[in-house]
Amino acid sequence: MSGAVPLVRLLAAREAELPPSQRALARHVLANYQSVAFSTVADLARAAGVSEATVVRLANALGFSGYPALQKEIRRIVRADLKGTERFHLLERQRPQRGGTLERVLAEELDNLAHLRGTVDAAAVRQAAAALRRARRILVVGARGAAPLAFHLWFALDKLGLDPARSLAADTEATDRLSRMDRRDVVVVIGFPRYLRAKVRLLELAGRLGVTRIVVTDSPFSALKGEIGLHAPAESGSFVAYHAAPLVLLNALVEEVAAADRQATMAALQAFEATAEAQSYFQPP
Repeated sequence: MSGAVPLVRLLAAREAELPPSQRALARHVLANYQSVAFSTVADLARAAGVSEATVVRLANALGFSGYPALQKEIRRIVRADLKGTERFHLLERQRPQRGGTLERVLAEELDNLAHLRGTVDAAAVRQAAAALRRARRILVVGARGAAPLAFHLWFALDKLGLDPARSLAADTEATDRLSRMDRRDVVVVIGFPRYLRAKVRLLELAGRLGVTRIVVTDSPFSALKGEIGLHAPAESGSFVAYHAAPLVLLNALVEEVAAADRQATMAALQAFEATAEAQSYFQPP
């Protein structure tokens, strides 16, 4: 039940405010969240012995726009708990008979992008961009499946002249770099289910040092916490995460960083182009 811990805390915090029927439903959800992840409103109401309206009211009381939003969060929790072998078996059972793998993956990524569009916090993106612009030093951390996203962000920030450091593993070297940082600096930690304990520890260390923490993760319920949270769904029925939405979010962040100081951005890009031309980086058409 490790993945459900944030939901447990949310329900515990709100339990005293809930009427008896919603309280009973909340307890049912906690005890059966894996089945709730794939239950309709009618199924859940029947199983918990409450009305369908109670299901909707509980979702609203917990801060969700409705039952679909609550169920999406529960599905994220379930998938965060699954091991790779379990995900593969689930994928085999859900393999479509028509349309094929590409259509299924495209449909899931389009759903992630639609969810990002409807939930993205534009103010948080601007806040993160401002923090990166004024930072003395920047460390970008992303390990395992998130490493390509970390490299992408590092490369873009470096091209803008911010001179960030990168760590593609949440290891002792990342800890060494972070230990030399302070409240004038920013660490960006990118991670999605299943959340690495090493990233959680890095963020805890950053908090003790006063380093501003930007987390790029899938949900406010993620185990990765910071002063600024940028959330993009990486919902996947596969044993690999789907990162189209996180990549879009990172690109938006980079463009906000560029716009935050247009003069510095233009100077950095001009310097890059001059070096690229002098060193013949690119093959002419």
